[in-house]
This record gives sequence, structure tokens and C-alpha cells, in this order.
Amino acid sequence: MRRKNSFIFTIVLLSFLSSIALRQAQNPVSGTAQSPQVIGVTAKKYEFLPCEIHVKKGARVQLKLRTDDSAHGLKLDLYPEGTRKDGNPGLLFDQTQDNAKVKKGQERVIEFVAARTGTYDFKCSVQCGSGHRRMIGKLIVEE
Repeated sequence: MRRKNSFIFTIVLLSFLSSIALRQAQNPVSGTAQSPQVIGVTAKKYEFLPCEIHVKKGARVQLKLRTDDSAHGLKLDLYPEGTRKDGNPGLLFDQTQDNAKVKKGQERVIEFVAARTGTYDFKCSVQCGSGHRRMIGKLIVEE
């Protein structure tokens, strides 16, 4: 009887550990233990400050988007410029969160891991006036 209980315990333990490993494989961002690189981004008519952001490959990044004039948004391209859009994305999110909208006077955090080198475009995702199309920027992931 003792041998049977030991066997059942081992099976339960292995199942539990397998489920944890599977969850981390499906959600690679949560498996990253490093502290995030926090970057403040201000959205205002009609620009992002900074409009060019540099991070290291493998870095966990938090973009803290803030606006003081009107509602804006930030939409990141998940694939670097010049790559196919049907493979693995270069920016990995805990949740589908490549797009953040923020109201006047508020802040919104976009968090991801920069998994692949390259240049990623971002733009305002809220129609904010006549200069809306000029509200663009670049996220550059370097080795």
C-alpha cells in the first residue's frame, strides 16, 4: 500500500510540475525574472517624446505612456521592419497589449520582452487631430 501511495504522489507531483512548465512555455514573459527597464513616454499633439527608444535584446520593458493635452494611444508593431508577419513576434507580451489608450492626465503601462533585434514602428492609435498621422516613433532593439 505504501508503494502505491508513493507512486500516486510522484504522478501528482510530476503533473503539477509539468503544468507549471507548460504555462511558462505558453507565456514566456512571465518566466522572465529580471527587473523591467522603465521608460517614460509622453504623447502630445502631435509627437511622442522620446520618439526613438533604444532597448537591449532580451530586456523586459515597461513603457509608461502619459498625456496631458488630450486622449492618445500607442500602437506597437510586434514584428521588426522588413520581416514577415507570420512567424514569432519580436515583442512578447503577457497579454495581448500592443495597443494602449490613455486619457488626458492619466498614465498607462505597456509591458513586454524585447525578444528579437530590429526596429519596431509605433504610432498614435487614437484620432487626435489634424497632425495625427505625424505621431510616430521607433523602438530599436539592439544586441
